[in-house]
Amino acid sequence: MIEYLFQAVALIAYIFSAFRIICFNRNGADFHRGYAWLAAVLIAACLGQAVHILFFKDPVTVWDAFFAVLLAVLIYKTKGNMAKLIWSQA
Repeated sequence: MIEYLFQAVALIAYIFSAFRIICFNRNGADFHRGYAWLAAVLIAACLGQAVHILFFKDPVTVWDAFFAVLLAVLIYKTKGNMAKLIWSQA
């Protein structure tokens, strides 16, 4: 029964992460094609994992849910900016 809680937490975290990256606002920042590709791959991975959880019903462990929440927190703190996710200001 608790697996459903882990599934819900991971599902919400993955969907939130994908949509936060999609809604990133550049505000005149430089465009780098590599970061755009990274963002596209991460969006596809998050949404793909969400679809996998929804339709294939594999058991989601506490560690899967923990990783999804950790990724969502990191993406939220960088406001969806992939460059900030990789490179931090010293």
